[in-house]
Amino acid sequence: MIIYFIREYSIKNKLFDIPNNRSSHTLPTPKSGGVAIVITMLITIMSLAFYDFIDINITLSMIIGLSIVAVTGLIDDLKNLSIKNRVVAYIVSVVISLYLIGGLNNISINNYNIHLSDAGYIVSLLFMFWIINLYNFMDGTDGFAAIQTISACLFICYLLFISDNAPFFTLVFCLLSSTIAFLYWNWSPAKIFMGDVGSCSIGFLFGVLAIYTEGQGMIPISVWLILLAPFIGDATFTLFKRILNREKWYKAHNSHAYQKFYQARVSHRQLAIGLLVINVLITWPCAYVANFNKNLEFAMILLSYSIIGGVWLMGQNNYLIIKTKSP
Repeated sequence: MIIYFIREYSIKNKLFDIPNNRSSHTLPTPKSGGVAIVITMLITIMSLAFYDFIDINITLSMIIGLSIVAVTGLIDDLKNLSIKNRVVAYIVSVVISLYLIGGLNNISINNYNIHLSDAGYIVSLLFMFWIINLYNFMDGTDGFAAIQTISACLFICYLLFISDNAPFFTLVFCLLSSTIAFLYWNWSPAKIFMGDVGSCSIGFLFGVLAIYTEGQGMIPISVWLILLAPFIGDATFTLFKRILNREKWYKAHNSHAYQKFYQARVSHRQLAIGLLVINVLITWPCAYVANFNKNLEFAMILLSYSIIGGVWLMGQNNYLIIKTKSP
């Protein structure tokens, strides 16, 4: 219902995402549908805090950080903020959030505790900042970001359910259900886009939850890294490639693997379904093994990113083959 009113408001006020030479779309489309997800999550967080189901620190961390990220994203959707302003806003949101919950002082991988001390705050800041931005980078085709969010949330909900963690199960389930509702409107052909307000906000939530649940011993950071491998892998491999090629890596582009597949005439629906298949057949099994067999955590991380890396290479090479054959 919220998405319907957002879409009608966007159409009435001509708030469209206008296609350009980097776009995977051909028609102007209403945007900022992610506002509905943000509203749902803020209400959920405040409700859980009101009944003392979640700690005040994680409550404030999520509410303050999410609000800053969402408002910044919404302004960018409407007025196109400069990169500098967005970077400052996202860093402020992450710093405040980490101040309230602490960083990754210790990371446990393969039953080995890695003590990071104060460096853990820097690692956490970089991790959250990258997750926020890469989720925005990867939201470029219909249903793509929504499918990744749903896939990750489903597995996290499973782990929280079997561990009887009702508060955080409720939190992640609300993110899951609101994204499913959004997917109805965002499935190809999309009737509305998530916008920066949605993609960056989801990235923030995944980032802060990954750090908090690792610190509290709820869900290992390895599980989060595996579940988010399709997005982290594509965005990170592409960033490194652009840096190595001495391109202006900080500029907008369309060289991610999923964009290359689209340019090779893979449809929006095929991309979304393919992403779902990758999650079900690769990230879920790897995350399951990593969660229940601590001695295999690193191996599962390596396996998942190796497979994602292979898919990424396929995307790059497929596009190059088609490009060379074109007149």
